Amino acid sequence: MELLELYDSDLKPTGQTIERGQPIPKGLMIPIVAVFIYNNEGKYLIQKVAARKGNYYSTTAGHVQAGERDFTVSMLREIKEEIGLSVTKSELKLLKIRRYNYKFTLLYMLKSNVPIELLKLQPEEVESAQWMSRDEIELLCKDGLFNKIHYQLLLDCEERLSTLHLKTKNRS
Repeated sequence: MELLELYDSDLKPTGQTIERGQPIPKGLMIPIVAVFIYNNEGKYLIQKVAARKGNYYSTTAGHVQAGERDFTVSMLREIKEEIGLSVTKSELKLLKIRRYNYKFTLLYMLKSNVPIELLKLQPEEVESAQWMSRDEIELLCKDGLFNKIHYQLLLDCEERLSTLHLKTKNRS
């Protein structure tokens, strides 16, 4: 049984918990963490979710468990669990917090050039992983095979990477 902590609309813990899968009480929210891992080629590490979990493509993401008040630690745990990649807090960059009806999604970015064959995929969660370009991800999305919320998060990342690229270019 996985317990999730409930938060108010300002992302402050309420001290209440629910079992994962239970309806979230009106006016309360749960935090979710998601990360887009990108490499030097501008590709993203995308995973195909296991068939029993939906059989779609997405980025690494997961629920913040009850008691995990440091959301970065939750993200590190999800990365390690789902794809077997060990990273440090300083490598993760919080990009944005998106608010949905009953959840907050804390979006992180991580730069890594890890070869796919070095990943240790969690078979209950992840069927496969591969580096994909934005165009490849967009095609999956158009075919209904990529998580639509994660696609919106990808657009947030693209916007941020463009900004970083422009700043770097202007310094040269």
